[in-house]
Formats: sequence, structure tokens, C-alpha cells
Amino acid sequence: MADKDTAPQAGTMRLLVDRRDGDVVLVTLNRPEARNAVSFEMWEAFSTLLDGLERETPARALVITGAGGHFSYGGDMKIPPARGEGALSAAARLEWGQRIIARLRRLPMPVIAAVEGGAFGMGWSLALACDLIIAAEGASFGAPFVNFGLTPDGGAAWLLARQIGRYRAAELVMSARTLPAAEALGMGLVSRLCPTGTALETALAFAGTLGNGNRQAVELTKRLLHNAEGSDLDASHALELVYCAHLQSGDELRRARDAFINARKQG
Repeated sequence: MADKDTAPQAGTMRLLVDRRDGDVVLVTLNRPEARNAVSFEMWEAFSTLLDGLERETPARALVITGAGGHFSYGGDMKIPPARGEGALSAAARLEWGQRIIARLRRLPMPVIAAVEGGAFGMGWSLALACDLIIAAEGASFGAPFVNFGLTPDGGAAWLLARQIGRYRAAELVMSARTLPAAEALGMGLVSRLCPTGTALETALAFAGTLGNGNRQAVELTKRLLHNAEGSDLDASHALELVYCAHLQSGDELRRARDAFINARKQG
């Protein structure tokens, strides 16, 4: 929801991808002049990135951030969201965003949002789709859809209702109020707060610790957490048994167990 017309120039990279030491993939939304409002070009680049991550050896983690001191102000109101001529063509950009958000949640590796400044509209939906949100103390969140005559998109209503319950979610999306990072932390919508200007540094440092013991165990833990949103305890127990039986037969678990026992003996 950018405040000025910022159609991308030819050749401009609107999504920056960097594979860091420790096998962490960093993705930077790169429209700082538009507060990283999302465009077709950005969603298409995201799709290409996810194609690669799904084909190649999985990374330790994926970190998403925004350039220029903001995460993302959502869909750019200055750029028409329509494409094509089908029944849903008027909302084609939203459909692209929905697909990306669904794919992020299905990725085997953890996805971390590093949020500075604002995460609004679809930008907040993108952050909510991540497994963890590291937010700067000066960050803020909001779903101002109704102010534009729209309903929440990118799964915002569903994600918020799941996270904080229908009544508190209704208060946020119907009032369209801005939520400070500290309040978001108190509501369970942020994993961790850090000083302003350090969200990316904090997220990358944390991402580098994930999967130190067994990346497959981290992947299956992510799947357990997501499965819990739509299943009861008995179903979760059944899935735990399958995952644990699989991991128990692996060499990495045996090595980790031996290392633990040796450390205890030496201690």
C-alpha cells in the first residue's frame, strides 16, 4: 500500500537472494522507494526461488526481510492487481500471493521473517506465513484492508484467527488499527523482539543455529506444528510415532546419542 507510484524500472532486481554462510538463504524485498509494496514481478521472482529450493538440497533456513527500513506495505495500490481475462483476473496479483504464502508454509526448512518498520496488509500476511517473526522494537503491524474497501487477503484473517482467536483477530482486522511490536509480542504474534536496526542480524544468527543436530528433525518438527492447526491430539500422536520411528532408525540420531553420552561421561 505504497504512497507513491513506483513502477519498477527495466532490469531492476525486486527480490534479492543471497545464500549465506551456514547454508541460510536470505531473501530481501527490494522496492524501498515503495516501502517494499509487492508487485507481480516480486511474486514471480519468489516463485522461481521456491522452485529452486524445492528441487535442490534444502537450506538450513530461509530468512525474509525488506530493504530500506520496512518489511512490506502490502499490495501496491498504484499498480493494478489485474492480469488476464478469466473470472478471477481482477485479483490475479492476490492469487499469486496466496500461492507463495501456501508454498512458504509447506517448505521443509524453517522460514523466518526479520521485520523492521512496517508490515501491513499482504506484507503482514507474508510475515504471518513464516514459522518465526523476529521484530525490531520499532516495528509495527496492521491489516488496514477495510480502510480501502477490501477484505483481508493473503490468509490474514485465517492466520490471525488461528494465532490469537477469532475475537482478538476481529478487533484487529475490523478496526484496521496499527499494532506496535511490543503488543504483538504480548499477543503471541511475534517470536522475539530486538533493538531497532538489528532484526536481520538477529534472525540470521538464530537461523544459523537451526538444524545443528539434525535438519530432518527440524523439518519434521515444523510439519508437526503445522499439522496441529487442523488435527486433534490423537492424530498428532499418530504422526509423532511415524516421525519418531523414522528418525530413530537414522545414523544421525545414533551419532547424537553417542556424543551426548560421551559428553556426560567426560563431565
